Amino acid sequence: MKRIVSILCVFLMTALFLSESFAQERSFGATFSYAGTGLEYVQFADSRHFAQYQIRMESTSLFWSDHGKPGISASAFWNTVFAQIESRNGNLVRFYAGPGICAGFSEDVMNPSGIFFGLKGSIGAECSFSRGIAISLSISPMLGGHFRLKEGMVNMRLYRGGLCYGFMPEAGIRYIF
Repeated sequence: MKRIVSILCVFLMTALFLSESFAQERSFGATFSYAGTGLEYVQFADSRHFAQYQIRMESTSLFWSDHGKPGISASAFWNTVFAQIESRNGNLVRFYAGPGICAGFSEDVMNPSGIFFGLKGSIGAECSFSRGIAISLSISPMLGGHFRLKEGMVNMRLYRGGLCYGFMPEAGIRYIF
């Protein structure tokens, strides 16, 4: 567990300090969905592209299992804004999509805990208010593998939680700085 927390801390530090452009808009906040709750950092490279980093508590097993335990995951996306609308009072609505990667430790649908990783996509919309707040709504399905030890051997399966729960909407709120 200490290794996983250390890896996630390194992941977050990289997201915060090695982003390409600190002159562009940045934001930090939280995301909420049935699949879990997390922290999110967004760094714009220009007006049409941004990097999105997430650290999440995967909590779906708490709802469908009597003995469920929360998991943890880290994701990174490179999103492209394909449409944006600006209002007269300075609010901005962006529609975006992009590919990403994800890794973590969690239970899968009706399976014990194990390590998972895979490719993840993101599509969503966000509204940035002139007061420095952004709210978003997105979906992020994942296609990946789930690895666990079974009788001394590594058992690999499709990570069904990434496909099933990735299509459930995720709401976020962030502070823009």
